[in-house]
Amino acid sequence: MRRVATAVMAVAVIAGALSVAAGQQVRRTETGTVTADLIEYDFGTNDFTATGNAHVTILGRHNAQIRAPKLTMDLSDQLDRILRLEAAGPVRFEVVTAPDDEGLRRQIEASATQSAVYVDETQTVTLTGDAVADVRTLPEGEVEAARFEGQSIVVNLAKSTLSVRQAKIEVTSEVEEE
Repeated sequence: MRRVATAVMAVAVIAGALSVAAGQQVRRTETGTVTADLIEYDFGTNDFTATGNAHVTILGRHNAQIRAPKLTMDLSDQLDRILRLEAAGPVRFEVVTAPDDEGLRRQIEASATQSAVYVDETQTVTLTGDAVADVRTLPEGEVEAARFEGQSIVVNLAKSTLSVRQAKIEVTSEVEEE
């Protein structure tokens, strides 16, 4: 009985050490850059406002860009994550998604006349006001595309979904010649 308990304890210690080592080996980084004519930072609340030709680029799991005349951002206490971003329109949003189970990525180019809101907790971008999104499958050469139009479009990066209110969709697919 004592040997079994010792063996169970040894396995638990080794498994714990392996999980810590594996966690230390995998390190993901993302880089964010903000440019604008004027950037104001309220260090009491960690809020940023970027005004005039505002542009945010995020390189990481999803490569994304958002452009608008004005952006407001709520950052984490460590200033290492955008918790919420609001863009006043007209807005342009572009993203290349992380690879899916088959290794395919999606390139989404979207725009809206009123606004765009990104929420880190849900990994969603909501575009409002005559929203349009063109979605293409990557790698290049794959001829599959869809154009979504509606009053609002929600891109959920965590779930790899796109939903459209008051929607219209147009799909283009490659067909084999006979």
